Amino acid sequence: MRIFLAVVLLAAASVLAASDNAPPGMSAIPGGTYKPLYAKQAKPRQVQPFFLDDIQVTNAQFLAFVTKYPDWQRSRIKPTLADKNYLAHWRGDLDPGDGNALAAPVVNVSWFAAKAYCEAQGKRLPTQDEWEFVARADATRLDASGDQAFLQQLLEWYSKPASSSPSSAAEGAKNVHGVRGLHGRVWEWVHDFNSTMVVGDSRGDGSLERKLFCGAGSLLASDVSNYAAFMRYAFRSSLKGDYCVASLGFRAAKSVKEAPPMPAMPQFTTIYDLPGIWRTHEGEKLKMEQLRGKPRVITMGFTSCKFACPRIIGDMKRIESALGEDADKAGFVFFSFDTERDDPKQMKKAATEHQLASERWTFAISDEETIRQLAVALQFKFATVEGFLTHSNLIAVLDADGKIVHREEELGADIAPTVAALKKLLLP
Repeated sequence: MRIFLAVVLLAAASVLAASDNAPPGMSAIPGGTYKPLYAKQAKPRQVQPFFLDDIQVTNAQFLAFVTKYPDWQRSRIKPTLADKNYLAHWRGDLDPGDGNALAAPVVNVSWFAAKAYCEAQGKRLPTQDEWEFVARADATRLDASGDQAFLQQLLEWYSKPASSSPSSAAEGAKNVHGVRGLHGRVWEWVHDFNSTMVVGDSRGDGSLERKLFCGAGSLLASDVSNYAAFMRYAFRSSLKGDYCVASLGFRAAKSVKEAPPMPAMPQFTTIYDLPGIWRTHEGEKLKMEQLRGKPRVITMGFTSCKFACPRIIGDMKRIESALGEDADKAGFVFFSFDTERDDPKQMKKAATEHQLASERWTFAISDEETIRQLAVALQFKFATVEGFLTHSNLIAVLDADGKIVHREEELGADIAPTVAALKKLLLP
């Protein structure tokens, strides 16, 4: 018992000590390990110390942001960055409402807008691991995830109907870290939301595999009693980067260890406007803008994939063959997200094994942030689950400027619609 009390007191002391170094308006999260929801045999995940906003970003704070950066105002934001519900609850570009509305959490913001706001503050969106690590805490304990009373309380908070009068973000329930309103009717964006895939395992389910995920796509719960966590994961799994939802807001995080400043979230019309440097299978540097000029068929995956990626490449080869002589007027690009294994040498090997024409095909890899931005823009999901890479399926046709004119998300689908979309672009 004495040892247990000593551990509790030591943990509490570390939280209090760390809080002295937190930036204004943020709480210090000491870091540690936690067991994620997915995978029954999940190994504990390590979370490094970081800082997290005490409260969700408010309408008042977001108003200051769009005032300083007018391209993010409701009437000016590009349709690639937010759907039609962006800031729909505001009365105008610079009018969120009265005093009560100003103090409430901002909602109806896309992932792109939330990310841009955080970067403008010298911060970032929290990762899913960071968010879930903090989400285990109640008012007195760092980890209350095994307490059924706590889990039931979360369900009650989540099930509350939307109120006509917004509540102040500062009135949210406070946990032991000093973070308020983490659970409630306003859900929150995380940086890697598109790494959440709550589906069946496509490898053994013939009736579902055409639209499900490759590899370890099945998220098997480590704690089936934690239905509140299931709700969060399922909600994230349904999101796309441009979605604006009346019950979805965000808060910012910051690493304890100083990192280079994040590049500003770009305003982009097509994916060819996205920043970042890629490396090709020929060892050359590639910017997205260099792909302009002709229609292209693109996908995302990883070269050591044994299930979906070879089938997708096979479909792309059949598309190439169906074009006949017109294939020389198009390009084929495989963007990898496997930063650990895919390098120019490995990608060159894959291109050779698949017998791909080097003058038409490009394999490319980049840093994690550049890959993430492209994946979100393409509505592509990928994750690492218990050491296995998993991802959604995609073949997209882009016009000469990088606009997506056709997409296919089923494995083994009829290639005729994709070929037709390409031929239409190739008409003189």
